[in-house]
Amino acid sequence: MNPLYEFIIRYGYAGIFLFLFYEGTGMPGPVQIVFVAAAYLIKKGRLNLFKVILYITLGNLSGNILAYFVGRFKGKRFVKSLLKKLKVKDEVYRRVERWYKKKGGYVVFISRLIGLPRTPAIWLSGVAGIDFIEYVVFCFLGDLVWAVIWTLMALYGFNGIAYIQKLLSKIVH
Repeated sequence: MNPLYEFIIRYGYAGIFLFLFYEGTGMPGPVQIVFVAAAYLIKKGRLNLFKVILYITLGNLSGNILAYFVGRFKGKRFVKSLLKKLKVKDEVYRRVERWYKKKGGYVVFISRLIGLPRTPAIWLSGVAGIDFIEYVVFCFLGDLVWAVIWTLMALYGFNGIAYIQKLLSKIVH
């Protein structure tokens, strides 16, 4: 059995929170295993669906906040030295930074749902210095939507898509 799967089964909510905290910093990991293990425990009646979604969301958000501060206090010098090596002009950096301060919250939200651009998005939020409250709000919303979708997918398989559509139709109408 996969050690991460065993870890989640053994430690439940705390294990979910800890792994999602780690993943929330932008570090790579097989996060889908967490969803599968959580779904198994929900089906067995050992965990509650809403609490699982809450712990996933808050664990991920906590990691996002740490990543923001790492980017904010350590990232700018690293990014500038990397851009200098790549021979990117300072003006390009300043334009991107200004744009990111305006649109960074949306980038964070969308990147959480897409996946791959997520790590640079959370670190660059701190580097660019986007408003912290805006960052937290967009991260929370993105993490919550992501947690709901993946938890339901793990729990119900592809029937989870139909379940999500059913929930959304109730909200919209």
